[in-house]
Amino acid sequence: MRSEQVQTHLRCNQNCTYCNARRTTDDPAFVRASAVIARVDAVRAAGAREVVLSGGEPALRRDLASLITAARHAGAERVALETNATVIDATRASELREAGLERALVNLAGDGPWLDAVTRDPGGFEATVRGIDALLAAGVRVDVQAAVIRSTAARLPELPAFVRERFGERVRTLLLTVPTSAPDASELLDYDTAGRVVRAVEMRARQAGVALKLAPGSGPPPCVHGRDPRVAHLYSLTPGASVRRDHVHLAACETCVVRDRCAGIPREVLDRTGAPSMTPVTTDRARRRLSLISTVEEQVARELVTPNRYLDPVHGDVDEALVRVVFQCNQACRFCFVSTHLPAAESDAIERAIRDAATSGKKVTLSGGEPTLHPELVRYVRLAKSLSKLPVLLQTNAIRLADPALARALVDAGIDEAFVSLHGATAAVSDLVTQAPGTFEKTVRGVDQLVALGTNVTLNFVICQANLHELPAWVALIADRWPRVFANVSFVAPSTDVVPREHALVPRYADVLPVLADAVALAESRGVEIGGFESMCGVPLCLVPRSLDRYFELSEVPPGFDAGEFVKTDTCARCSLASRCYGIRRGYVELHGASELRPVG
Repeated sequence: MRSEQVQTHLRCNQNCTYCNARRTTDDPAFVRASAVIARVDAVRAAGAREVVLSGGEPALRRDLASLITAARHAGAERVALETNATVIDATRASELREAGLERALVNLAGDGPWLDAVTRDPGGFEATVRGIDALLAAGVRVDVQAAVIRSTAARLPELPAFVRERFGERVRTLLLTVPTSAPDASELLDYDTAGRVVRAVEMRARQAGVALKLAPGSGPPPCVHGRDPRVAHLYSLTPGASVRRDHVHLAACETCVVRDRCAGIPREVLDRTGAPSMTPVTTDRARRRLSLISTVEEQVARELVTPNRYLDPVHGDVDEALVRVVFQCNQACRFCFVSTHLPAAESDAIERAIRDAATSGKKVTLSGGEPTLHPELVRYVRLAKSLSKLPVLLQTNAIRLADPALARALVDAGIDEAFVSLHGATAAVSDLVTQAPGTFEKTVRGVDQLVALGTNVTLNFVICQANLHELPAWVALIADRWPRVFANVSFVAPSTDVVPREHALVPRYADVLPVLADAVALAESRGVEIGGFESMCGVPLCLVPRSLDRYFELSEVPPGFDAGEFVKTDTCARCSLASRCYGIRRGYVELHGASELRPVG
């Protein structure tokens, strides 16, 4: 959604050290209501679908509600307000909501009263927090905006945790701005330093489950972050947006594949601190990742449901809809391709996805992130069970299912099957893979609960370099503790730029297959059912030893079902399994090549 700001006036009740917009007085002609409405009409005529009323502090205007109504009458699909919220109480918030305000972008660059020294407004922090509460209570969506400056840099990584703890899921997005000019120039950071702060905030936002974005047109370009794949989601670069007179493309930009959509470096930054460190973007996948999604809402909508298809011995070909009820997770596996920085979708969108999948005959799988973190999961399970003719499946790490009450509630609501991630046979390896010390034992207890309740459990082991050697021991653990559980083996999938393409993470198929054969032989001798090799998360079928053919139940793969994640080489064209094999992941080819493929006659 294209968004444009309209200034209502320039006076403000705060005096932030980094703000260039504030004035002590206003030009009467500029602030006249008819003049503001004319500016709204102008941005609407230019194609803006969202109008953001900004300032100064627009909430100082007594006629703000009428301006919001006028913007809606001018055809704005959404009216937003950029504010410090300090003068918004419950009555005012309700008035603004009734006038048509849908979203508030609240400036809050810190997690405590220390921020008052930056805004030069004693008591301002607490007033902003109260204003956010009032807006949320009135039904206004709130996003928080924070400036990356010298005075906030040290404490800014604490902001995501504060936002999540203080406001819960109600505040959905945190936007960062990186000023390039300010009344107090000492507040401005060079881009290398700003980049380090942004990455620190991104890591903490991911842990807190708060969606993070860079404000459009703000912040260092993506090349300043090196090849860190986890910051790509912060950007929403638009093709053709690279021409800005106040920015410069440097020599490093000439080999960058996003040059046509990145404005380069602001002249003010170059004049003040010189060029930052720059690592040009060189891959097409990274280009798409930086450019694809323009808003958090659109990314949530795109990733809410993931399709899958497999051949079930009872139900035949099964089309499956994986509904991600949350994106947040209480583990941090480096091979996870889920955008765990995103907020959960709205409840009605989740319910609609479940209804659409169930009523169209698809299997409903409730997934994440970690779905047991959603407080409404039991209700979603009950809905899926009431509509679906197929078993309802839960994808989980089972950490929270160590709680017998939660496990019982989910099973009673209708969970028939559980697909549980357990990526090691020991706490040392599993906790290393998940980067969540202490969770191996909790997952084991969660599996105990599910098995005791009669749930059909599958344990999933994602093969990566760190755990490859423990695959046979993992099979032995299943045989000893849960002999009726199905053992599913997956291969680390470098399917998005969130998953690092590193030899230290992604092993070669040639190194995996002997260990896989040993694990299968052990499973057969101990009576453990094992499989998963034929799925999207398995290995190319031509590489699986023919002795394992009996484990394959192959379904035809519809053209385009993989959404472009896989490639098929000339070798694949000569293979008899081509129509039932996804091929080889692009990310694997980039890392190891495709020379291991051998056609099956």
